[in-house]
Amino acid sequence: MDTKENSFLKLISSASDLLNKVVAQLCLVSMAGMTFVVLLGVVFRYVLRMPLSWTEELSRYLMIWAASLAISLGIKENSHVGLTVLLDTAKSKIVRVILETAIFFVTLVFLVIMIYYSIQMVIEAKWQISQGLGITMVLPTLAIPVSMIIGLVQLVSRYILTLGKSGNGDFEREIIDI
Repeated sequence: MDTKENSFLKLISSASDLLNKVVAQLCLVSMAGMTFVVLLGVVFRYVLRMPLSWTEELSRYLMIWAASLAISLGIKENSHVGLTVLLDTAKSKIVRVILETAIFFVTLVFLVIMIYYSIQMVIEAKWQISQGLGITMVLPTLAIPVSMIIGLVQLVSRYILTLGKSGNGDFEREIIDI
């Protein structure tokens, strides 16, 4: 592997790691915010006897953002649940590369379809107003296309890095026993 390929792979790896750290921090902030809002709602409802109408809705939107953004974390680490019966039984490296490439393209197509339709959803949501917060629904629905785009970036970078690092397309998969 020449130095241009090596520096290109390092650049992709660094960018992917940085994106992963930013997304992880956003998930952390979103989950912490959700926890705070839920506790605030409980205190106001049961301790102060003055329920807040917006806490349940805001906590739901924060949870949607956190869960949606976390998709890309799983894609980067290749730790999403998957059916790997065919992949695990493949003895030949060529067959494994073909299967992994097929899985990559199926996932890629799924993410592109999700991006397309979720952008349509966001466009339609600009006319909808949330009940509790009184905001346009663009911000809550924007979680889906944003997370799918980040997931797409992580998927492509992981695929490139996997092919580039192994040179022969030997894909690594984390096995989690349940």
